[in-house]
Formats: sequence, structure tokens, C-alpha cells
Amino acid sequence: MDLVSVAKETFGFSGAQLESVANEAAILAMREQMQKIQHRHFIEAIDKVILGEKLECRPDKDELWRVAVHEIGHALASELWRPGSVSIITTTPRGKALGYMRQSPERDSYLYTQEYLEGQIAIMVAGAAAEEIVLGNRSTGSANDFQQAIEASKRIVAAGMSSLGVVSLDDLPAGLLHKVIQQIIADQQEHVKQQLSLQRELLTALAEILLLEEKLTGDFLRCQLFGEAKENIA
Repeated sequence: MDLVSVAKETFGFSGAQLESVANEAAILAMREQMQKIQHRHFIEAIDKVILGEKLECRPDKDELWRVAVHEIGHALASELWRPGSVSIITTTPRGKALGYMRQSPERDSYLYTQEYLEGQIAIMVAGAAAEEIVLGNRSTGSANDFQQAIEASKRIVAAGMSSLGVVSLDDLPAGLLHKVIQQIIADQQEHVKQQLSLQRELLTALAEILLLEEKLTGDFLRCQLFGEAKENIA
């Protein structure tokens, strides 16, 4: 067990959530008739507590390939904008997600800079950008990503960090707010698409590995992207 790693992965969890993680890890170990709970049981338990149960139905091969490309897009952007941030990338469907990229939280933050929020928007739209680069089009799998990007853009506008300067969201004409939000997101889409296009071969290769293995660690991703010491795939 690497309890320091588990502590990092559960940063910000409540006591009840930590109890759930421990219980779920124990259940997973018992199902395998293990005598001891192993580190991998805790990691899977964290995913379950955050995202919910695994889905019984599985997407077909073409959809899984799209999911793999989408999640690797998120992960590469996360590492390019926030080095060391990726924890797990997987095509395992849980809850409402067909796949997901989980970041390792570092600290509690109450204030955000424009640079930080724009970086988050870039990471949010990177899945759709990866689909466009590799597959030539987007899918409805990006809908929630764009909704989150819209909310982050609203925070930029509300904090007076947009081209409008200091304004009141309530007093802005809806059309003008929409136009500014569109521009903020479009700028980050263009930026992230340029960066991922430079990494197209790696993007495709990692998506192929993810499709085969179903789960990759952030350490493995960083090894491929930055040439760090190689770690286990998952």
C-alpha cells in the first residue's frame, strides 16, 4: 500500500467519503478472495466513490476508439497546461461517463487567475479537439465538457477579466454575453488544437494503448510525453 498516494488521490474528501473508499476497497479485495487489500483496490474504490458503479453495457469498438481518443486529448492537455496533474485515464464506463480522465488535486483553491481558468477551459475542450484531429469530427460526448467551459467563461466575465472589463452579468444583454463566452472558448479551442496537432502521433499511439489496456496511469502518460522514468501502465 502507498497511503501517501491514496491521500493525494482523496484530497478534499469528507470523512464519509473516505469511509466509503475503505469499504469499497475491502469489498473489491473480498470478491477476489484476497487476504489483504491492495493498492489497486483503493484506486478503483476512489473511482467508484467519485463516479459511481461500472456500467454493464459497453460501447461498440468504434465508440470505444472515440472515447479513448477523447480522454487522451483531455489528459495530454492537462499535462501540457498542468504538468503532473493526471492521475488515471480509462475507457471504463461509470455513472454517466463512457470514459474519464481523473486529475490529482493538489490543494484547496478559493481564488483563480484568468490564466488558470483559461487553462481549465483548454483542458475541458481538448477531448473534442482530439476527436477532430484524429477522427475528423466531434461527437455528443463533448456536451458536458462544453457546459463546464461555459461556466468557467462566465466566471472570467463576472470577475472583469474579459474584453468587456468590469461588468454585471445580470445587466449584460444575453446576446453580448453569449458572444464573449463564444470568443473565450474559441480562443482556447484554437490554442489546444494547435498543441495537440503537434502531438498527433503520440495522441494516436496512446489512444491505441488505452483502447487495449482500458486504463493508463498519469505516470505512464508522463513517461511517454516527457520521457520520465517509466512506470506501470495501470
